[in-house]
This record gives sequence, C-alpha cells and structure tokens, in this order.
Amino acid sequence: MKPGHGAPWAASAILVLALALAAPAARAADAGSAAPAPVTNDSSAWIAQFGDNIWAQYHPDWEGWFPGGHSNRIHQLYVQNVWDHHPISREWLVTNKHWVFDGEWFAVEWYYRAKFNDDGFQQWESTLGIGHLKDGKLISWTEYFDDCVGNLQHLRLMPVYDIDEPIFPWPSKAILRMGYRP
Repeated sequence: MKPGHGAPWAASAILVLALALAAPAARAADAGSAAPAPVTNDSSAWIAQFGDNIWAQYHPDWEGWFPGGHSNRIHQLYVQNVWDHHPISREWLVTNKHWVFDGEWFAVEWYYRAKFNDDGFQQWESTLGIGHLKDGKLISWTEYFDDCVGNLQHLRLMPVYDIDEPIFPWPSKAILRMGYRP
C-alpha cells in the first residue's frame, strides 16, 4: 500500500505510526533537554546508550525511508505534532528487539502491539530497520515493514500472530500467493 496505489490513507498512517516510536525523543532533542551524545560511530556502543530510543539523537541531516514514503527531520517533527493532537493508536508495547552491529551501521527487528482508538482493535506485527550513524547521531533510518501488516490486520485482511510465533514480517497464517514462489 503505497501512495497512488489505491489506499491514500496508508502512507499517512505509516508515517504517523513510525513517528509514534520517535515522538518523545524528537521533542526532547529539539527542546535541548537530551543528554549530550558521545561522539562515537561505533553502533554497539551507541546502542548501549540509546537502544531504548534510537531517535534520541537525530543528526541535523537525518533522513528516513519507510514503506510508502521518505521523511526528514523537519517532516518528522511536523507529523509528530499531528500525531500528538490526533493519535490513531494507544497502549504501545515494543518487545523482542534483536540487534546486529557493523561499525557505524546497525539493524534491529522487533515486535510491537498497539490498540486503534477507533475500535480498540489490537494490531500485532514485526518490523526491521537499518540505521546509520554519523558524528555520534542517527543520520539515516530505513524501515522495511512499518505498519503495513497492522493496517491489514485492522481491516481484517491479515491474521494476527500466534503467541509463540517467531519474528517474521507476516504471520504464518497469512495467505500470500506469489507466482515466483513455490
């Protein structure tokens, strides 16, 4: 569901949801209340300090790529303002983070759950993101599955995960048929 592909609300929902994870840190960093960041591009040391909120230290030239769109630091702050005044979900729970480090690059996958405000439906999905550090701050973020599954679950077009299911982009009960796969 990308802009121009039949679901105009999807891109906005994806960006709003992505910002929900970035919200508190973006405001704190802009308010000048965040602790000074160490100038390190060693992702394992950087994650040890900022792993609970990787957006705590945005680089001024930060850019992000999400399913359905591209963003930058100013756009993130704008969308966060919209989210703060018109949230679409609540009761966020992020679990099962798994990290991989390679110098100034890192990757992380995790589960997250949230309840939609309109009907209380609880989405449950996983995602994968890759970050890049520069001057001790997050300069780029690429997220691969952000909220596509959650929106499909909310529309009752995709099942939710089983409790003991491992982290994969789609629940195992999802029926996806593609001509190039067995």
